[in-house]
Amino acid sequence: MGKLIKKSIAYVSFFALLGMASCYADETQNKQSSDQNKTHSISNEGQFEKREFNPKIAGKWIGNGISYGAYRDGEGPDKNSLTSKQHILEDLKMLATRWQLIRMYGSGQQSRNIIEVIKEHDLPIRVMQGAWLSSHKSKEENDKQVAMAITLANEFPEIVVTVNIGNEIFVDWSYHKVKDVDQVIAYIRKARAEIKQPVTVNDDYNFWNKPHSKKIADEVDFIGLHAYAFWNNKTIDQAMEWTKNIYKSIKTIHPDYTIAYTETGWPTSRIYDDSYEGGLIGKANEENQKRFFAEYNEWVEKNKINSLYFEAFDEQWKGGFDGENPMKKAEKHWGLYYSNRKPKLLLQ
Repeated sequence: MGKLIKKSIAYVSFFALLGMASCYADETQNKQSSDQNKTHSISNEGQFEKREFNPKIAGKWIGNGISYGAYRDGEGPDKNSLTSKQHILEDLKMLATRWQLIRMYGSGQQSRNIIEVIKEHDLPIRVMQGAWLSSHKSKEENDKQVAMAITLANEFPEIVVTVNIGNEIFVDWSYHKVKDVDQVIAYIRKARAEIKQPVTVNDDYNFWNKPHSKKIADEVDFIGLHAYAFWNNKTIDQAMEWTKNIYKSIKTIHPDYTIAYTETGWPTSRIYDDSYEGGLIGKANEENQKRFFAEYNEWVEKNKINSLYFEAFDEQWKGGFDGENPMKKAEKHWGLYYSNRKPKLLLQ
């Protein structure tokens, strides 16, 4: 990993202009102290040396990973519940037979428990640790998410191989879109200053393909890309070619960056109504999921593209409970396993 190049900021004060050197010294010292806690726009002068994101265990590439949500049926963040460590251990032993890299979205106690299980049982798993940011949360809550992600990265440096600040916080359609870009940049810089691992932001291709995404790209070590053929109204026949083309297009826009596919997949259930989901043309079933995963997995392995496939297990707490068939909503059915941990067709 590279070293964060120290940045210099020139401070000019009214008193300095008058030649009051002692006052200038006091003011400069106070301002530097204040900047340590500054949470808005900060100059990023000087060279930026990107840290490599190329996860390995004992020299073997493990970049073909999967997103992991531990919540069982009846559990969820909306209920402030925690999955037992026994259930977490069962999950991780199951996943470790196929994946050695997992992604987690928030930095609260649930994530700490998962990392502790990995350490306590010496499991061959590494972690992309997230900090969940939201415009529906207070600044104090967002601050805490970033601080806890930093703590986990420093406390478990052999397990946490990268940190992402925010999930789909810039794309226009995001429910929890964060408008204060400078605040997020301050979070990214804080993380990079306090940990040794590479730092990213994970967002949809419809953010990374916009000119204003460069302001964030300039701050991160690599780009975390989300793109779903299903949500973009593609059939299974079109899905893989579209997925590859999105990757290529973002690579063209950001040629100097490693692009990691941090979310993509195909659901096994969906609703048909007058909602956006209801009007999509893609068929959600286990056969199509098996086909998409097989084609995607072959491409990832062949090209050694860092990937966090979405996702390991179905999560019934997601997607809301409105409408005639809420339990059939796609958001609850992206897993390669059912929520009861039974494997779906592609793993049988």
